[in-house]
Amino acid sequence: MSQIKIFFNYFLLLILNLNILLIFPANTFHQNNNNKIINNNLFEKFISKQNIFPQQFTIKETNNYQQPSPGFITNCSEPICEGPLAPIYCSGPLISSAWYFGLQHQCPGTKLLFEPNEILKNFRKIIRGKIIKKGDFMQFCEENFANTDYIKPSNLTDWQPNPKNFELINDPKWRKFAVALHQIWPLLTREFIDDVHKNQHFYPVISVPNRFLVPGGFFKVFFYWDTYWILKGLYFSNLIETSYGVLKNFAHLLNYHGFIPNSGNIQLSRRSQPPFFTQMIKDYFDITKNKSFLQEFLPLAEKELKWWNQNRSIIFEFKGKNYLMFQYKTKTNCPRSENFLEDYQLGIQSKQPLFFWSSTASACESGIDFSSRWYNWKNNTENGGVRGGGGGGSEMSRVRTSTNKVLPVDLNVFIAMNYWTMANLSKEIGQNEKAKYYQEMAQNLTDSIHQVLYSKEDGVWYDLDLVEKKLRNKFYPSNIYPLLLENRPNDVCDRIVNYLYKSGALEFKGGIPSSMERNSSEQWDFPNGWAPQQHLFVISLLNCKNNEKAKNIANKIVNGFLTTTFNGFFTPKKGKPAQMWEKYDVRFGDGQTGFGGEYPPQSGFGWSNGVVLEFIRMFYTKLGGN
Repeated sequence: MSQIKIFFNYFLLLILNLNILLIFPANTFHQNNNNKIINNNLFEKFISKQNIFPQQFTIKETNNYQQPSPGFITNCSEPICEGPLAPIYCSGPLISSAWYFGLQHQCPGTKLLFEPNEILKNFRKIIRGKIIKKGDFMQFCEENFANTDYIKPSNLTDWQPNPKNFELINDPKWRKFAVALHQIWPLLTREFIDDVHKNQHFYPVISVPNRFLVPGGFFKVFFYWDTYWILKGLYFSNLIETSYGVLKNFAHLLNYHGFIPNSGNIQLSRRSQPPFFTQMIKDYFDITKNKSFLQEFLPLAEKELKWWNQNRSIIFEFKGKNYLMFQYKTKTNCPRSENFLEDYQLGIQSKQPLFFWSSTASACESGIDFSSRWYNWKNNTENGGVRGGGGGGSEMSRVRTSTNKVLPVDLNVFIAMNYWTMANLSKEIGQNEKAKYYQEMAQNLTDSIHQVLYSKEDGVWYDLDLVEKKLRNKFYPSNIYPLLLENRPNDVCDRIVNYLYKSGALEFKGGIPSSMERNSSEQWDFPNGWAPQQHLFVISLLNCKNNEKAKNIANKIVNGFLTTTFNGFFTPKKGKPAQMWEKYDVRFGDGQTGFGGEYPPQSGFGWSNGVVLEFIRMFYTKLGGN
């Protein structure tokens, strides 16, 4: 062992003397969306003993701006955020320097001490003959940034200990669960500190005026699509005033930014997430019947839909006909600064780094980050879906992420669903011409989904490979989401039921898995199940209104997910904390958390709480009718 250690130390010294950046394997180094580095024990011990981070590196001119050299030269042109804070938090030599020296969890901090331009001037001052020394960089960080909390807990002023809706729950077990989850809402409520509103440009956040709910765990700020299911729970908890404030926050974002970003973190601000704002408006109106609310909010929903049409639509030819449909495809082509090192390494390995970095951000925009669903498969029919379930081998690596070449079922369903909703809500306030316009848009996109994505062979809908013009025939919950658009006849539903049984996806105690891909280590693959997918899958099946088999599957999934979340919260497995988790291992019904991905399992958890409360409302009260 001592000889190996001596050789290893000599190898490290050789690397550093040559000023070469040592890139760690992707599974050694993890990063979450809030600039917290999670290092496993091996990595922490290794760092403390070896001091492998260089004490200096040189700066090279690249595309009219400076980059550290060697290593971390990206040559990318579209950073992950825009504005005066972009050269500090999102791309360029400052953020690269932080990662290069292993200081990315400290610098840049959570608040600027000077104007952005002044900080960049100060940074240039420490570049001595195109060399930056680690000590100089550390001093620069201490003098130019503070690490302070920019959010604070906030009171839920409309919270009551016993919501009236809970009196309608007809099972004591689920009433107990609902009351317990209701107690969590105040713990997840936040607001920005006053100084953020006064000095927005000093903080790496996108502020909103009202209080909001965070997902939980280390997620510090609001996230877009999480909020849809959080609101579902808030509505059932009779927190209508809070819900309206949350919707006003998104209205603020649309007014000032033109779209709703992934999150309030500036590093995630140039991408969105699945567009559920229109559905949030519908849910609020269904409860309040407030037509003045519709008149205020429908123009904002329309603004969001126009943004998606202008920025995420694609016209393509398929089987001799042109179609306009939608895909997740961000404009950025730089590594994510929240996980720069891993993105950089994988981008270089991919041999198409700009495409990889853009596709990685697009996967984040999908909310399904990350999954084999976005990989470039070697052969679309190899081990796919019903034909073998798993797939795998060397193709199951994130280096193959190719989201930008995938036309996804779910996004197109969400957009079409929004069009149908806009048509119906426009009628409510007498805007019949607008209703007719959106009805036509909805029908056209619904028809396109069936014509392009429907598999006559398997009876479900698959994502399309836009390059190969082939359906990607593996199981994902989204394969049945087009059921959300209309009530399908029995023969269509029978085929879907048969497909689901053949896929193997119905065999688990805790719900539906995110995929049947067993050779992936991504968190949106088997055996993990996520609350949003449980909900969307169930309400899809319920649109087979006259098919008892589909209803039975929906009931099985609901009760499986309710059971595993209940057990994990009240009677967790020995040695495990009692929590609501971000994701679950569906192989079990005992509340075991899911695993994999870029960060440890998180608890809290907003959308899990919301889906559980929505399932209780749907299946265990008269309100739901199921």
